[in-house]
Amino acid sequence: MINLPFAPELASFIDRPQDAVEGALIVACIIDKDADVNWARHELDRLAVEIGSGGAGHICDELRRLGFQGASRNYYAVGNSRLDTVLHSKRGIPVSLAMVIAGVAHRLGLPTEGINFPRRFLLTVAGDLVDPFELKVTSIEASREWLTDNNLDPKQAFAVASPIDIVLRMLNNVRSILQSSGDYLRALELSDYQLMLVPEHYGLYIERADVWMHFGDRDMVLRELNSALDNAPSSAIAERIGDRIKDIRNVPSSDLN
Repeated sequence: MINLPFAPELASFIDRPQDAVEGALIVACIIDKDADVNWARHELDRLAVEIGSGGAGHICDELRRLGFQGASRNYYAVGNSRLDTVLHSKRGIPVSLAMVIAGVAHRLGLPTEGINFPRRFLLTVAGDLVDPFELKVTSIEASREWLTDNNLDPKQAFAVASPIDIVLRMLNNVRSILQSSGDYLRALELSDYQLMLVPEHYGLYIERADVWMHFGDRDMVLRELNSALDNAPSSAIAERIGDRIKDIRNVPSSDLN
């Protein structure tokens, strides 16, 4: 494992995963060790006081009035996944804006639940379904129409996201951006944090094997693939991983990357 400076904080969160917003602040620190998480907590306190009591619609309306909106430009900027940056810029992606809404809602005594909707994270606030990117209350019917329009399977689309699921999704967003930009060492670091959350996630080991391929490190590729094999959820997937392991063993090291 790469040195993980925020492993103790994440381990503590895993032991008591009660507040996804606190998990999101750990993600901010993982992204940038200088993330100002204390300021972020105070800013959420301040926003809750300014917004005042009310339901999901009121919170969304007030956040829009204060200038918060979805990051239509520079959507894939890493800062859009960093909660303190989102609070400063008032721009974010669905899951980070959801954490702004949740942070305010919790301070107003309202319960929230994340919804692992495909492509666009959703949130419930006191039972009302919210589209965080649009900062508005929506409905299951409208969300189902969106799934249909985008040719997406509605099965499991409304699954509740636990605080651990939310942190995992946020880390996954950042890791994908880093990997796409060629920052493979940082991508490995992010996946190490993810494996703290879900050590049995075979897909993460496969993606780590792909990263090690870029370094031409056969031993690490095989190590990751064998971990994926150990955690394969079905015999069919295990067979495919086993075939890949055989193929890698037959490829010259110089051809790995």
